Amino acid sequence: MQPATETTVLGDFDNRTLTHFEVTSTLYREGEAFFVRTDGPDGSLENYEVRYTFGAEPLQQYLVELEGGRLQALPLAWDTRTADNGGQRWFHLYPDEGLPADDVLHWSGPNQNWNYMCAECHSTALEKNYDPQTGSYDSRWSEIDVACESCHGPASAHVQWASAERDGGRPLGSAHGLEVRLREDEEAAWVFDDDTGIARRTRPRDSRTQIETCARCHSRRSVIAADYRHGQPLLDTHLPALLEDGLYHADGQILDEVYVYGSFLQSKMYAMGVTCSDCHDPHGLEVRGEGNAVCAGCHLPARFDTAEHHFHEPSTAGAFCVDCHMPSTTYMEVDDRHDHSLRVPRPDLSTQLDTPNACNGCHDDRSSEWASAQIASRQLAGWTPSPHYGTALLAARQGSIDAPLLLASLANNPSMPEIARATALSQMRSYPAPDAQQSIAAALSDRSDLLRTAAVQGSEGLQPAVRVRLLMPHLDDPVRAVRIEAARALASVPKDL
Repeated sequence: MQPATETTVLGDFDNRTLTHFEVTSTLYREGEAFFVRTDGPDGSLENYEVRYTFGAEPLQQYLVELEGGRLQALPLAWDTRTADNGGQRWFHLYPDEGLPADDVLHWSGPNQNWNYMCAECHSTALEKNYDPQTGSYDSRWSEIDVACESCHGPASAHVQWASAERDGGRPLGSAHGLEVRLREDEEAAWVFDDDTGIARRTRPRDSRTQIETCARCHSRRSVIAADYRHGQPLLDTHLPALLEDGLYHADGQILDEVYVYGSFLQSKMYAMGVTCSDCHDPHGLEVRGEGNAVCAGCHLPARFDTAEHHFHEPSTAGAFCVDCHMPSTTYMEVDDRHDHSLRVPRPDLSTQLDTPNACNGCHDDRSSEWASAQIASRQLAGWTPSPHYGTALLAARQGSIDAPLLLASLANNPSMPEIARATALSQMRSYPAPDAQQSIAAALSDRSDLLRTAAVQGSEGLQPAVRVRLLMPHLDDPVRAVRIEAARALASVPKDL
């Protein structure tokens, strides 16, 4: 996010027009300022000055200011890709939807409001300062864009540390004065296992601080408290979305724009101790290697970067790790996002659960049965696909008679991903069977913040007296999300209980 200037604005404002349904918008300049003439809150055409740019690639959005300190994101975006790749053009973010002024997605409404929807993750030390009496904002920030303190917290002690180092004084500890250093790998290394060709951590990951710091913004979540504290549990201030219908496919693959956290929690990489910075450079904003090199850091190329493993000619489509294990979905018309569940393609699940798979994503002229047969033909004799949590989640979505038993089996299985188990627990609110009560009671004493929170949600289907017995102790849970959900689940309990 940057103030709109000659340098930061990438779009063509040379009296360009774009017609979306019956609205023709004009993008133009007056001196050094940038403007758009488009339909305003009452539906009539008005002129608005562009105050800020939002993003750089593969698209750039623009913010204008309405009364009450509200910054609003325009639906007219500039495609910053090269012309050869279809870019260098204006486009509408909702090309197939007419959005009159009274539509919930109209650019002047709350769903496109920067202060409410975007600011926390795109600026540093944000204070929204919303006044419910006037419906206005007086938002403030220390830096308009993402900066060091967004992740590491207040930096005054770090400045003291740096000054002491420079002046030859005594350093202020190994954390360099940072409130959160986010270096969870300093005492661990990745060492290859000769038998599997896969690297293992020399010591288990014993902290989620880095991952949950990233998840604050790289997740689909709701905010439950404004007093975010760097290094504290994510669920003290935020409630991540689970593998919900409409957000994820039944097997947990991304569907709506859910970002990364919910996917990554499903991955074997996460289970084995991989952190965000193992693959991504948080300061340079690039992955740690080109092509398959980033994966080669933990997966021996001689074993995995071969036609015997990926079934394709080297350096062709399908031979790159991300093609099969991180298929992408396009959001905002031009922005391809990789699924971070890093899963093995399962065309057999496409047949069972009506879910996508990487094989048929390329071989779209073939059936999922064909893709399943191709995979099976390359396995050892007697190989069968492993059971998948998507079966239980689909059963819950469809109201299947088998749903209670399948959900309980998933919730009680510690080998399954934490977020899949949490989703099963939350879905038990619709299936208050005896198995559900037992699973919920067990999860309420789990160390996982996410499982305890989901267990509280799942308890809403239980009898009031049972809810009181199970949830009253969790009104004092150390994590705020658990306390809030417990209070909400108990709110409907009659007073005489």
